[in-house]
Amino acid sequence: MALALAAAFVGAAVQSATGFGFALILSPALLAALDPHEAITALLALGVALNLLVLFDGGRPGPVRWRELVPVLAAAVPGLALGALALELLDKPVLQILVGVAVIAAAAVQLRGRLGGRSTRPRSAAVAGLASGALTTSVSVSGPPLVLWLESHGVAPAEMRARLAACFLVLNLAGCIVLVPLAGGDAIAAPGILAGLLALVVAGHLLGAHAFKRLDPERFSLAVLGLVVLTGVASTVAGAVAA
Repeated sequence: MALALAAAFVGAAVQSATGFGFALILSPALLAALDPHEAITALLALGVALNLLVLFDGGRPGPVRWRELVPVLAAAVPGLALGALALELLDKPVLQILVGVAVIAAAAVQLRGRLGGRSTRPRSAAVAGLASGALTTSVSVSGPPLVLWLESHGVAPAEMRARLAACFLVLNLAGCIVLVPLAGGDAIAAPGILAGLLALVVAGHLLGAHAFKRLDPERFSLAVLGLVVLTGVASTVAGAVAA
């Protein structure tokens, strides 16, 4: 459990500083320490709290243009179903490898476009939303499609961070609404465990928010793309080890 507590702090700090990374860091540790249903519901509940903290950092909502996020979030709804279906039809290690390779390739294309001064915009917000929804219910790594979509459109760091928090907040709430009734009270982590994890999430957020204010836009962009690549590598390695 000590590893999960440390991961909650580090994951919250990373997401507060860059906009995502919480689930990537915390989910393996939680799955090792808790029953799968307990781990998933705890991760969703903690994600709701963290994204509210990021979204209302400074006491008021961040610069979120909700109207522009509607197509992404609407496309994520069928994506949730597709991800659940993929998890049933494919072995999870195979799925993790495929996702990891796709994420690394997308990040490489994005980085090449930045270095060459060319735009590498994804086809549409619907594509990013569909992919993000599918990844949410299949391998619990929903951030990369949204990050690459926002980054390729030149969204400023503060706005990207706030938009990601808004998207993750909606997805986490939807996940809680679906999974908590199905899991039942016995599959929800004990209040004491959740309280300890939440305290470290809050502490990690404060550290990450301070780090975010010290990052200039170029370093922020590179940090985000670097984290996307690490996400892809981690997914690929996890799948290869489990295969």
